[in-house]
Amino acid sequence: MLFFDLNYMRYVILFYRCAFIFLLLVSCSAPAVVCGSSPSVVAHRGGASLGPENTLLCIERAIEVGVDAVEVDVRLTADGHAVLMHDAGVERTTNGKGLVASMTLDEVLALRIVDEGVITDERVPLLSEALSLVAGRCGVLIEVKDDDARGVEAVVLSVVQECGAEGWVAVQSFSDSVLERFCSLGVSFPLEKLFVFKVPFLPIIYDGSFSRFSFDKYEYISSFNIHKWFASKKVVGSVRSAGKAVKVWTLGKGDSKLPANIDGLITDYPQTWLP
Repeated sequence: MLFFDLNYMRYVILFYRCAFIFLLLVSCSAPAVVCGSSPSVVAHRGGASLGPENTLLCIERAIEVGVDAVEVDVRLTADGHAVLMHDAGVERTTNGKGLVASMTLDEVLALRIVDEGVITDERVPLLSEALSLVAGRCGVLIEVKDDDARGVEAVVLSVVQECGAEGWVAVQSFSDSVLERFCSLGVSFPLEKLFVFKVPFLPIIYDGSFSRFSFDKYEYISSFNIHKWFASKKVVGSVRSAGKAVKVWTLGKGDSKLPANIDGLITDYPQTWLP
């Protein structure tokens, strides 16, 4: 009898897992439309197909092709400086080793960017250098990667203010804590919530972990930035009905169509989506 019960429970669990996956896929099968509604084009990691990601060279090339905004990733060094780096460690994109959070600014600036296996003359930029380069020629979407108590929010705000960039930047994060801390600082620029998908029929989203979702909870958020696979017509429609914008990420080389009624697309290939 115990054997029967255990096997029965296994089948029940398997059934519910399959049902959940089926519902998720059905709810996320959005009708696609050819790009033509003119969503804003945001160059992911500065426009990673145009040059080494998160570098001044890459950002300048993205501006030259006419993007609406560049997206950059920000982390704090051990001595509290905001630098552009996607990964927690520097190994993938530079000739060094170690965690950004464990390195001083001088140590980070001594590194050189590696592009397709070749060490370049490019170095890791400070956020202030990136904002000074852009100088309002397009928007900047700053993704804050750190989620700890070291005060990245105050550092980013200070840099944005010093560069006079409050009118043309926005901040996005997967972390509710990061976004809430920015909100508590009274920032004047938009805050945008990153997540992967919403669980069908439940007030839950996945943003690295499962968390409660409601528009009241995210009243201060201006845009919800959703993975391209899960930007269904229903999800996009509900967000827009609440008066919020929708961006999708990250469109790659093989993508040719967009979900309907989105406000922005985040892509490594901005040149593909520009008029």
